[in-house]
Amino acid sequence: VAIKVSAQTPAGSLRCLQRPLSVLSSTIINTETKQRQQQTSHYFFNTCNSSQRLFSTTINESSPSSSNGASSSSSAFDSRNPNASNTDDVEKASSSDLSPALPPLTSEEYNPKFMSDQIHKMAGYNQGRKIGQTHSNIKNRKRFERKWDFESVRLALDDYERHLQYVLDHLQRGDNKHSSDAKDLFANIHPSKAKCFETHRLLSSSTVSKAARALTRSRMDTPLLSRRIRDMERLVGKIGWTPITEELSYRLLEANGKAGNVRRTLALLELRRSRGYPPREQENAKYKGANPHLIPGEKEFLHAITSIQSAQLPLRRSRNIYLHESTFSESALDNPTRYLDAILINMSKRGVPLRPDMAARMLDCYASTGRTGRAIHYFYKVRRDPVEDDGTYIPGPHPTHLGKEGLEDWKTEKRGEGVTRVLATEVSENVSNGLDGDELKEEGELGLKGLNDDDSETQSSMPTQSNRRSKIRMAMQPLPPFHKIPGSVKGVPLIRNRYQPITNEGPSKANETSSDEVQNKTMTKYEWELDRDWSLALTAAFAFADSLTHGACGHDPIELDIVGWNILIKACCRRGAIHRALKILNETMPQKGVEPDTYSYNTILAALARVGDTRYLQEYLIGMTNKGVKVDKYTAQAMVDGFLNVGDIQGATSLVQDIFNQHDTLPPYTSHLKIIEFALANGLIFEAKRHVYFIQQLWKWQPSQHHDEKFCQLMEETKRNPKLSREAVLKLFRYFGEDLSDQDFF
Repeated sequence: VAIKVSAQTPAGSLRCLQRPLSVLSSTIINTETKQRQQQTSHYFFNTCNSSQRLFSTTINESSPSSSNGASSSSSAFDSRNPNASNTDDVEKASSSDLSPALPPLTSEEYNPKFMSDQIHKMAGYNQGRKIGQTHSNIKNRKRFERKWDFESVRLALDDYERHLQYVLDHLQRGDNKHSSDAKDLFANIHPSKAKCFETHRLLSSSTVSKAARALTRSRMDTPLLSRRIRDMERLVGKIGWTPITEELSYRLLEANGKAGNVRRTLALLELRRSRGYPPREQENAKYKGANPHLIPGEKEFLHAITSIQSAQLPLRRSRNIYLHESTFSESALDNPTRYLDAILINMSKRGVPLRPDMAARMLDCYASTGRTGRAIHYFYKVRRDPVEDDGTYIPGPHPTHLGKEGLEDWKTEKRGEGVTRVLATEVSENVSNGLDGDELKEEGELGLKGLNDDDSETQSSMPTQSNRRSKIRMAMQPLPPFHKIPGSVKGVPLIRNRYQPITNEGPSKANETSSDEVQNKTMTKYEWELDRDWSLALTAAFAFADSLTHGACGHDPIELDIVGWNILIKACCRRGAIHRALKILNETMPQKGVEPDTYSYNTILAALARVGDTRYLQEYLIGMTNKGVKVDKYTAQAMVDGFLNVGDIQGATSLVQDIFNQHDTLPPYTSHLKIIEFALANGLIFEAKRHVYFIQQLWKWQPSQHHDEKFCQLMEETKRNPKLSREAVLKLFRYFGEDLSDQDFF
């Protein structure tokens, strides 16, 4: 029987090998390469007793290898992040290294009836939904208001997996394991006849589908969820007595989509198409009400798109910004075009039309791979300077390279110059009372003796490092280079040195034969960003969007809506092509009759803030307000981030006040804390107190007839926010070694 199955690794964060689905026959396996062999488990479907059941077979299938062999040193993921991984790491690690095996199940613990009931309960477990006050069933309201107990779901799934392993061990050591009758197979699985009979229910399609749905509600991290769904499929497939039904195939599709198993998800889509299963639609009435334009049948294709974005999670978490994207392997899913085409083909064959909303979701896969190095810049570093035993602090970097004696001489010199200052700590209060260092040591007031106590005053003191108090200081870095700031470059021609990928044989032959004029071609920054070598994934994103407007994979041509254009702007900003994003915002969208909205401008402003372009930030904020586009909290957040990145703390504080007075908008509470932290870390105590004064004005704010209900609710939430309370502000100041007196408050 020739079938298509997914080629996925049994463990690891990414569960997909980026190549076409292998076509397996009874004895012939055709693969693209045979450089390295890997054991993978696949399922195929066979006809037995007028029903199709899951079986398993172990095959040898090659996995893609890098051009440099197994000793490739470059990785698309940052090795400093523990969540980062790629397929090369997965191939070297075993499943036991990634997760410990569950303890085996004993005969006394085997209870298939109870286990089946638990799985059905966990699959339908309430996830925090509440019933309104007008609900007729008042008695059951508390039952629906309970919290989502995902730990119970995880424990039930662990027990279910142990039960499946128990059944598999019984079949492997049984004398009648080749029997085609289920009664003979499970007759001696347990001394109790009732438990033997209930084993059929444990392996039924209904129970397995409920287990797959419970996995999606277990709140597991994506890499762990990917491993668990594959382990469960492998156990059920090896047992071989679970018929594939429409419900089971859909629940497996849903679970694999959330887990990021791209190839497995596409294989299940193809299975449902080949069997003539109708495309599923959303069964949640609330979801339908929130999405009235959702066409029946789109839900399972949304799961397929979700699988791509889930597989891109390592790139979003820990993308290696120091590597050019052309050095990334295909397994990183930086360019998901081939998988999106497969989804479009399946939709076309099953009669589901393509809408602009679905097209926007597909385009979002190009903007879900994190930011490249061209889109970000490190503006500052956080330093920790030690505080002396008597509570004094010497500002500036400490020359630790001079040695212990040289450092003491430097401290003595600074003390003589009068540059030291006493910090607002428990020690400094005692020093101000006339106690010197020796007396403090005798009384036990010095050092870290009381840092582990439960006293709130002690817990909110300064941070420690090497058993000494430390002063947090911020060291500002140089600004980004000229070509990285759009407000500085504009349309100025630049000499671009083309990127040359390095291989074992050295630079590519095409680049060697090209002339110096081609290598150092003069072009504007916008032309530079249009070049294919700037970003292959970004070029693929615009090519994919253009194909949708002309009709792709059997679908009718469509026009992108505001959401689709916003996604393209987002993809440009994530790749550092800000000039290209500005071109879409200023020219392309108006030509298409699409007016930019708040999200369009916020995406641009956030990208400008990450490179510290305060000039363009102010210009586009003015243009945004002149066109009547609403300013929201994310607009204010982007403006604050841009000014803080370049060290303009005074401008950030003034900007928050101006936006509040003119547009009745406040940034998220984290922006207020960020302004205070930047001011204290840079030694601008009075700027920090100035923003505290503004926060106190928010505490005293009273509504008027000119304010709408939404703004009044925002102000009430801000005043009740515990992170902006007086105690929280005092704790933040003490963390930086400063203090607020009663005179600093109203």
